[in-house]
Amino acid sequence: MNVALALFRYFPHGGMQRDLAATARLLRDRGHEVTVFCHTLDGSPPTDVEVEVLPAPGRSNHSRARAFARALEHRLSVRRPDVVVGFDKMPGLDLYFAADPCFVTRTADRPWPYRLTPRSRCFTALESSVFGDGGADVLLLDERERDNYQRVYGTADARFTLLPPGVARDRRMDADAASRRARARAALRLEDDVFVLLHLAANFHLKGLDRALHALRALPEALRAQTHILAVGEGPTDKWSRAIDRLGLSGRCTLAAARDDVPDLLQAAELLIHPARHDTTGTVLMEAVVAGLPVLCTDACGYATRINDAGAGVVIREPFTQAALDSALASMRAAALDPYRRAALRYADAVDLHSMHDRVVAQIERAATRR
Repeated sequence: MNVALALFRYFPHGGMQRDLAATARLLRDRGHEVTVFCHTLDGSPPTDVEVEVLPAPGRSNHSRARAFARALEHRLSVRRPDVVVGFDKMPGLDLYFAADPCFVTRTADRPWPYRLTPRSRCFTALESSVFGDGGADVLLLDERERDNYQRVYGTADARFTLLPPGVARDRRMDADAASRRARARAALRLEDDVFVLLHLAANFHLKGLDRALHALRALPEALRAQTHILAVGEGPTDKWSRAIDRLGLSGRCTLAAARDDVPDLLQAAELLIHPARHDTTGTVLMEAVVAGLPVLCTDACGYATRINDAGAGVVIREPFTQAALDSALASMRAAALDPYRRAALRYADAVDLHSMHDRVVAQIERAATRR
């Protein structure tokens, strides 16, 4: 097959982008020809996969999205692939990988004039092209989002396929866990007796780093003095450095850019803290589970229900309050965490947490046979 994978922006460490790259590699390994189309390419693209950067002029995200959708439609009318898979919402797709929440639902509480803005009208139109009549079949990551889409667009049940998580197998705890921990701690200059809160996120604000910092600041002084946040993903910026200084946490927090030694980082920490404002799935929660790392998160994450099912940590219910997070962190910081670790590893052994990308490829191959 000739398969087109389309998204607006590709960068190596985004969750959606990693899912695209894993899908592209599996398709290539099965002998299919794969082309990734995007309007922005940051960093290295997936290995041995063709990437086409299409022109998408505009000063705003929505204008570039609209321009890219038009450019892609024109390009594919010439190239004519067997299957078109979108990782962002746009017309002309056979399959949509639903990494983002329903735009209409997410913005429903804004004042009604917002619906008349160019941004709202653009993203609503792109979403409608996927979920309205005659749109794509949907590869669903969070079952709760199906209800949102169906309330807005009436999308038929038959168009949805619910996917299992797609955790990379190198995240699992293995016989090398102790050396991974020592290696990561040495590289990051973290002492053995420091309690490390790991925060992995491409977007620190969206995934709640500010909430985590405030929770650290609220710990009793004796606990706070032996606790350290390791925030990896977005990297150091003046904004976050100033926030850390204002809270008096300059010696208690390390900011680092996205890196490839995530299996080591998962073993180096005592707790994953992920108080996200929204996360369609929160794959990092499942990465923590297979690594035996206890989790503290919000139920704004799609996979938060799995943390509850597994007994692998504590989930803060919505609507979020800082006091609830502060209390939960203090309790977990003072408690023995081994029961959470054991529960996480039992769940990882009992439940399929790895086969998402195999299922995506199977759906792509099935879509080709229907054309």
